[in-house]
Amino acid sequence: MPFDGNKWMDKKMVSYSEMLKKITQVYPGLMKVSDKSNDTSKAYKVPGFVGQIGFITSMSENFCGSCNRVRLTADGNLKVCLFGSSEVSLRDVMRDGCTDEELLDVIGVAVGRKKRQHAGMQNLAKLKNRPMILIGG
Repeated sequence: MPFDGNKWMDKKMVSYSEMLKKITQVYPGLMKVSDKSNDTSKAYKVPGFVGQIGFITSMSENFCGSCNRVRLTADGNLKVCLFGSSEVSLRDVMRDGCTDEELLDVIGVAVGRKKRQHAGMQNLAKLKNRPMILIGG
């Protein structure tokens, strides 16, 4: 995933469909595991093996419209999209003495602005965003 400083190159990316094709060549019995409505990964299981594998397909098949994830950064900012550069400072409104209801309103407005789809693989690499180490995750 393209973040500042990680030297993202779309030519090196292996898409979800390519990964599935390669894995099913070795494990033709690969079975889809039922996902929940807001899952950000697509889960699979190989019969006879313990565990499962999951694919986070944000670069080749986005799932933004059903994603309900938010992140609170170490410096008190709320990010409603891992790829988005937009952040809302919860730290500042809390230090200003907001009530719980006012804090919920700030969070609600931020979540309400969440986009249904990110900018697309080619455009994401060009957007300015914190590196993962500064986002948390």
